[in-house]
Amino acid sequence: MTRESYFPGLGGMAVTVTLATMLMGCPSGGVGDPCTPEDEYKENFAGFKLTEENVESRSFQCQTRICLVNHFQGRVSCPKGQEQPTTCNPSSPTCGAGETCTPSVLGGACIDAATDCPATGDYVCDGGRCKVFVCSLANSGTDTNHCYVPGTNVPIALPVCGQCAAASKRDADNAVYCSCRCDVAEGEDPNSDVNKNFNFCSCPKGYVCEEIRKNVGLGDVQLSGKYCIKEGTKYIDANQCGAVEGNWDANQCKGQPSG
Repeated sequence: MTRESYFPGLGGMAVTVTLATMLMGCPSGGVGDPCTPEDEYKENFAGFKLTEENVESRSFQCQTRICLVNHFQGRVSCPKGQEQPTTCNPSSPTCGAGETCTPSVLGGACIDAATDCPATGDYVCDGGRCKVFVCSLANSGTDTNHCYVPGTNVPIALPVCGQCAAASKRDADNAVYCSCRCDVAEGEDPNSDVNKNFNFCSCPKGYVCEEIRKNVGLGDVQLSGKYCIKEGTKYIDANQCGAVEGNWDANQCKGQPSG
């Protein structure tokens, strides 16, 4: 099951908004409310990177329509992440006690796995889609050792980094939530043609207006600039991460293993 089946026509995460919506701007009500970014409803999404930011600008979970990912690692929906899951063959599965061989969609349409699916990985052409089957408990409500598409029992077939320690202010509570655009990027003219009609929000108590995305001339410039973030959570560098509870890999994750 994919996110598209829940909201037909959205086509996954939206990274831009219509001009009319942006000219209206967004209210500050709801700033700080939790949100799960649309990317996490994709089976082939391994998680966010600490060194990057993401502004999801049509979030139906937020009154402001902005779900901000402010330098966060992993998946909001899977705090401890997971190691590479054990792959299995649905025709003769060899999973552990209580586990089932469950499909995760990682590729496109197929007729034959050998010719239509990626050469790397244990792909199976199942139901016309390239899939990888992994061993999981197939119960996202009780399984804390595996990651799933939020609200489903569809497993993620990729390794996922654990979140940074709460003390780092880079965990989901401090780095991923509903926000709003409060000012232009440093050096930008708020009275320019592209910004003069934008209704910037005022940050509520406990939040400050900080630059999140510089205007580098790419994408929608009305998504660049400053956003309301929790006081004391400004991103400095990747050294902030600290101990990682859960999966940690030196080649993929920032921070250090908690043990």
